[in-house]
Amino acid sequence: MHNGGDDYCAKRHSDWENAYCSDNTCVDEVTEDGCQEVEPTGCWYCDGKPGAECSDSVGDGDGDGDGDGDPTGDGDGEGDGDGDGDGDGDTGPTCMASDECPVETPLCEEGDCVACGDAMTLSCTEEYPSTPACDVGGSCVECTGDDVSACSAEMPACQGNVCVPCTEHSQCPGSACEIAVGSCMPLDRVWYVDAAHNGCTNAGPGSSEMPLCNLAAGLQKIGANEKGTIVLRDDPGNTYDESLTIQGGRTVAIIGESAVERPKWSDGSEAFALQVLNNATVYLAGVRIETAITYGVEISQAQVWIQRSAVANNAGGAVSVAGGGSLQVENSFLGGDVNDVIAVDVTNGTVNILYTTIVAGFSGSAALRCGSGDGSSIRNSLLVSRSGDNEVDCPGIEVTTSALEMTFGDNVALGDMSTAWFVSEYNQGDFHLSANGYPAALESAGAWSAGDPSTDIDDEARPSREGAADFAGADRL
Repeated sequence: MHNGGDDYCAKRHSDWENAYCSDNTCVDEVTEDGCQEVEPTGCWYCDGKPGAECSDSVGDGDGDGDGDGDPTGDGDGEGDGDGDGDGDGDTGPTCMASDECPVETPLCEEGDCVACGDAMTLSCTEEYPSTPACDVGGSCVECTGDDVSACSAEMPACQGNVCVPCTEHSQCPGSACEIAVGSCMPLDRVWYVDAAHNGCTNAGPGSSEMPLCNLAAGLQKIGANEKGTIVLRDDPGNTYDESLTIQGGRTVAIIGESAVERPKWSDGSEAFALQVLNNATVYLAGVRIETAITYGVEISQAQVWIQRSAVANNAGGAVSVAGGGSLQVENSFLGGDVNDVIAVDVTNGTVNILYTTIVAGFSGSAALRCGSGDGSSIRNSLLVSRSGDNEVDCPGIEVTTSALEMTFGDNVALGDMSTAWFVSEYNQGDFHLSANGYPAALESAGAWSAGDPSTDIDDEARPSREGAADFAGADRL
């Protein structure tokens, strides 16, 4: 009763609908802390007193609620009036152990409940092993953006202070995120490719210190139905000229080590850069695929994720999806070259596009064409074409919070595009927005939702608030 009364009980038993402080003299079952969920009529510390007096009376100096220093009420004033009513001259500790403290001040240090960030001798890890991270608000939580030590490889990311499946490769340091299942790829199956490294050798281990020289050597390390990550380093001023076919049930992540630089990759002996077939799964992130003779990426009976990449200026178009394949794109630039080719061509399959800029060329070319849009979606994206025809030719596709030239549902209609919307390297497949040229309506065409990427293609922060207006497309200014 000298430790906060009903407030103490409410904090100690936060799951109760009501909490009362009693002296245990009128209850059927005596409790260790004196707290009762049912009003203990007759021995409730505040029983019989007006509400205002009750709320102010706890620990007022004499134990009777009036602050007169006379606990017996006989007028002799033998009380001490010091704040706890026990006559010993102290107020007593707020807590004896951390499990007595409320969520917002969870650690009991020297008799007081304090926020985890203010504690000097205790930590969340010691006191609460299941919630070892210290949140900025002072609470002990399962995880934070900076502390995911309690999260497993199966639930490696943190959202709302709870461990969740990964959605981005940055959430899996040392390997990559297998987005289809939300877990991290094996740490012991990672190979580096760096053609500019003086010590690169395809006969070596593919370690960071002794990398492989090309992508094909990395793929040879991954057998049928196996998983592996290939980290591709930038080769300044040069291009990885290779045609890579991934099939046989493999799960392969190809990750540019520096997403901002985006290592360049073109075609090799074949006309394509990347071909994914026969139940393979590929995660492509932080790379640039350009100047292939046909498509940059060809998908057939397989699934591909593209994140923070540019697949543009390929003579046949950016991506082809056939044979029931699927394509997931996020925070990327996709485009044909400046001529009359379709940027994304889906003859048989599905596409799900988020925060992506898709640009097509002249003469009947579309940003996206598909036989059927059933099961496909576009959100928070920018789609344009130099052609006078519709930039989206995909019956049944769901398009929301996006910007197009054409009128399409409730999306923003921009009217005819201008290359002035983009930077001067537009003709080389660079679809960054021009600071003084893009339509103002782009700034609020998108709407951020939980689970969306927190940054754009260049790692610039997005609003990260549910429903917040945001740029449509991969680039925000």
